[in-house]
Amino acid sequence: MDLVIKNGTIITAFEEYTADIEIRDGKITSIGKIEDNNGTNVIDAAGKLIMPGVIDMHTHIDHWGGSAKTEDDFFTGTRAAAFGGVTTIIDFAIQQQGETVDDAVNRRRSEADGMVCIDYGLHCHVTNADEKTLDTVKGLIKEGYPSIKMFTTYKKAGFKIEDYDCLTLMQHIHEQGGFVMIHAENDSMCESLTEELIKTNRATPENYPNSRPNISEAECISRMILFAEKTGASIYIVHVSTKEGLELIRDAQRRGIKVIAETCPHYLLLSRDNYKKEDGHKYIMAPPLRAESDLEALWKGIQEEIISVVSSDHCAFSEEKKLSGKQNFTTVSPGIHGTEWLLPLMYHFGVNKEKITKQQLVKILSYNPSQIFGLSSQKGHISIGMDADMVIFDPNKPYWIKDNNHHMASDFSPYSGLELLGRPDTVLSKGKVIVQKEKFLGQKGEGRFLKRT
Repeated sequence: MDLVIKNGTIITAFEEYTADIEIRDGKITSIGKIEDNNGTNVIDAAGKLIMPGVIDMHTHIDHWGGSAKTEDDFFTGTRAAAFGGVTTIIDFAIQQQGETVDDAVNRRRSEADGMVCIDYGLHCHVTNADEKTLDTVKGLIKEGYPSIKMFTTYKKAGFKIEDYDCLTLMQHIHEQGGFVMIHAENDSMCESLTEELIKTNRATPENYPNSRPNISEAECISRMILFAEKTGASIYIVHVSTKEGLELIRDAQRRGIKVIAETCPHYLLLSRDNYKKEDGHKYIMAPPLRAESDLEALWKGIQEEIISVVSSDHCAFSEEKKLSGKQNFTTVSPGIHGTEWLLPLMYHFGVNKEKITKQQLVKILSYNPSQIFGLSSQKGHISIGMDADMVIFDPNKPYWIKDNNHHMASDFSPYSGLELLGRPDTVLSKGKVIVQKEKFLGQKGEGRFLKRT
């Protein structure tokens, strides 16, 4: 017997109950009333919640964002994630200029292997539907990379996929047993509006939302839903930010179209009013922050289970790398960090504010990601035989977010000044305690690559 967790309240996606948990060889081996044996390691979790480790399935660690590189590498990024109760990430193998899809995957594996301190997977990224790409995608899906991402914007950066290639790939990926992830924004609309703001000297943070308006997301989501309906494919819309986009997804789901929605804490908690602040340049990400009415609609979407996943879209730039955006938002790479705050923010503003239940919290952060992204036999649930990836969460521990009291590589916080109630106390990865009472006990390279089904 390696470890017993006693007296905690277990929270799964479906129930809440008090029991002990026995762990051997990194797996959960028993749940119930477990007697101590001499020499047994025991964690007393009385008064605390035991939840499955968070699966943050949308991160950008050690990432080149167009004009700058993020501050973290795969060790510092996954260590910060662990402090927040994240025990699995799924990052991206995004093609750089001149790379094939295989090249991008191999490069990302070389950057992550030996560095990660929690388990990880990778999504692939494709930009065209030529014969070589189609053959490569077929092989990658079989090798454990079933989720393939496409950008409908960023043409100038070489990321955008054209509509017919998107439709062709969607059909092909579906036939091979994979599914498509979509960054949904209308590129022509966003680029034209941005150019107009530049020409009229209005490319300031306050006007940033006007460069990528709600309709740019809604139009693209509508188009992708039509493609999914035509091909029968499953599609996953990343970082949904608008009420119009959400309504299209709700209607499509009711009609039986296989469309899954994700959003992020910043689209639930921050609004476009942040761009009016003195430090509004820090909040530049794509899509941009939206109106209060959009925030309310997204919370309702989670409550109604139209939105299945909340992820961080973690992208850790320093304040210095954001500073030029104060005069011109086009000069900075879009993105903000947040993997360490994902669970505490969603617990406080979701559970404490009675917008979601604890079971819904586990669904959107752990259970649903494991089901959707091919990890259901290992992760996302507390039951016998599963990996012992768990968070012992103290619901009564206060936490005041500041610019400098987190472990992410950025030197500021978009949530600075917020006071939360509830924070991870102990985090286990495969049965080993890697975080305990604000101390990191894990090791670089202990994480493993996850071949997903």
